[in-house]
Amino acid sequence: MENLRSGFAYIFDFDGVLVNTMELHFEAYARACREFGISVEKKRFFNQAGMTGREQIRFFAERSGVDVEVEDVYRRKNELAADWTDRATDIRCNIALLDILRRTGVKVAIATGSTRRSILPIMEKFDIEVDAVVTSEDVERGKPNPDLFLEAAAQLGAPPERCVVVEDSDTGIEAARNAGMRAFRFYDRDSKE
Repeated sequence: MENLRSGFAYIFDFDGVLVNTMELHFEAYARACREFGISVEKKRFFNQAGMTGREQIRFFAERSGVDVEVEDVYRRKNELAADWTDRATDIRCNIALLDILRRTGVKVAIATGSTRRSILPIMEKFDIEVDAVVTSEDVERGKPNPDLFLEAAAQLGAPPERCVVVEDSDTGIEAARNAGMRAFRFYDRDSKE
């Protein structure tokens, strides 16, 4: 346990790392986009997890050659995602790791491309407590830009080179590297991707 306390801080992604919500995100985004004539590829959506919702919509709209008001699609996605809290399940092993780190005095944060409105009820449901929460509302750019992780490090008072990121997406791993941080890649064998 001493190695865990050796001056490192840990930053966890949320969706797909602490809770199983990626399928729910995909379902809401794909349906909202489809209503506006935008095609969303599931594999690319999952690989780009960590981008802000607006960035994802803009990406798929451009890829589909569709000119839309991103805010209209995003608002519709939020309407479709109203029951996430009830449908979300926990990823027990990572919540246990987070709890162990906190009990041993390690600073822990969540850095997510999601919004507070979508994650706070789920954090409450699974009793997830951290020292800092950084969401898409706190930064200009989502992953693979380093902004979310750098803001989390700043809130924890930890230099980037002393931070370890736990991530499940390609863009998240790239964002951690762009921030000068170490990263663990989490793969959920039970994922439906």
